[in-house]
Amino acid sequence: NSGVKISGVTYQNVSGTSATQVAIRFHCSATNPCERIKLYNVNLTYPKQPAKSLCFNAAGVSRGQVTPKSCLV
Repeated sequence: NSGVKISGVTYQNVSGTSATQVAIRFHCSATNPCERIKLYNVNLTYPKQPAKSLCFNAAGVSRGQVTPKSCLV
């Protein structure tokens, strides 16, 4: 568990190629979950297979085109 709390971070107009299939990963602490994460127009690809997103203890919103599909709740 982390003593650092992440909140209010915005990723906007981000595009590119991921080095791994999991292109979006928010692995946050159960004690200090990530909150108010915003994904706006994010387009990340993986060359060999469809890119994925993984979220643990992360909450936020996505707007516009977000690829891979957002896992934020």
